[in-house]
Amino acid sequence: MNRKFLRQLLIATLALVIVAAGALVGWPYYRYLQSHVSTDDAYVDGNSATIAARVAGTVVEVGVRSNWSVKRGQVLARLDPRDYQVALEQAQAQLERARQSVDSLYAGYQSAQSALALTQAELRQAKLDYDRARTLRGLGVIAQEKLDQASTAYRSAQAEQGLAEHAVEQARATLGAPAANHERYDRPIVHQAQAAVDAARLQLDYTVIRAPLDGIVTNKHIALGDRVQAGEPLMTLVPPPSRLYVTANFKETQLHDVRVGQPVTMSADAYPGYVYRAHVDSIGMGTGSAFALLPPENATGNWVKVVQRVPIKIVLDGAPPARMPLRIGLSMNVSIDVSDTQGSVLASQGQEDQGVLAVRDPRPNRVPTAAR
Repeated sequence: MNRKFLRQLLIATLALVIVAAGALVGWPYYRYLQSHVSTDDAYVDGNSATIAARVAGTVVEVGVRSNWSVKRGQVLARLDPRDYQVALEQAQAQLERARQSVDSLYAGYQSAQSALALTQAELRQAKLDYDRARTLRGLGVIAQEKLDQASTAYRSAQAEQGLAEHAVEQARATLGAPAANHERYDRPIVHQAQAAVDAARLQLDYTVIRAPLDGIVTNKHIALGDRVQAGEPLMTLVPPPSRLYVTANFKETQLHDVRVGQPVTMSADAYPGYVYRAHVDSIGMGTGSAFALLPPENATGNWVKVVQRVPIKIVLDGAPPARMPLRIGLSMNVSIDVSDTQGSVLASQGQEDQGVLAVRDPRPNRVPTAAR
């Protein structure tokens, strides 16, 4: 009997120990599930730049190789500039010709003014001769023929002045506004030629392809001697690891307590055991399927509800270690601490840092519901 009792007591004690150990181990895990939401549908992302040719040409120099680090403004490649140098020289010649045209118009305008002054002087003299002839004819000193000749000369001088005035107006209209109103070459014909020079100079500048940002060269498919067309992609610049971020796609049922600024812990499949510290930067304004090339048609007869996922941008709190750099596309395991729900639900962390008003949760801080 004692032996049976001792066995039951031992079993009961062992059961209590197991329950206590399970509670000791399971309680922190339960608390963790209460205050965290996690997903493994997360990947490293970044604002990469596709480098494309802006003009057509033959590649005469390639200054970088795949996976090289480059600085903003660094020369990546050069195209043959000779065709564009010729085009620039032609545009500059057209500009000089336009200025010569303006000089010619000025000369024509001044000539028309001089001709007008001459006709005005001739008209004054013709009027004096006509008045004198009319007086002398009244005294009977000269014949009627002389008076008729003076009258004809006077009317002819009036007509010549009218023609000269029209010539001045025509020269002024061709030239534009008077020179006193603006600079000599501030004319539409010169502006057009100058614009052609600027466009040709831009085309020449585009033969030198430079890095628009600091980054790392990848997806490079350009070689010496290649013939490239305008708009053709040549390579991709990926930001350095310190400027990469993580896009985590959480289920819509997990977003109830997610807020901007909440702390995040992450691990990469490439570096098992290392934990990256980060924070929620922003929450997407739409699900991934809503912006797909072929969005779902929910208004159909055969509709099946599917839990949607919303992208959340997560930014590292500091640069990753040099021996464990992040690369675009790496898989990540993400866990967000949702204990503090006082953060914004719309504005990004960058906007808050700049003082932009953010929409915050009006409810008081509370214990979050269990993660789903």
